[in-house]
Amino acid sequence: MEIPRETAANLGQTLEWLRKELAEMQIQDQQLLLTLRHLQSLLGELQAESTHWEDTRPSRSTSPFRARLGSEGRGYQPVSRELVQLLRGEESRRSSLP
Repeated sequence: MEIPRETAANLGQTLEWLRKELAEMQIQDQQLLLTLRHLQSLLGELQAESTHWEDTRPSRSTSPFRARLGSEGRGYQPVSRELVQLLRGEESRRSSLP
């Protein structure tokens, strides 16, 4: 049984269209795969960094902010006795008068 010429031409066009679509889908699949691999590597880096921060965290009582600084003492500036008294609501022995 022979296929009429019109039907054969339509079938050929349809197959060509399917080949092009499949080729485009393969390119999209490759791009998605590259994106997925990149995201997986970023996720792995974030997990490693998170583990590092958890391992270097000194104790539960330390604030997360100070743990991220790397040490309790970094950035520490002593507070004057007058400021401590003022914050506690205690009167300073010094007079504000000259």
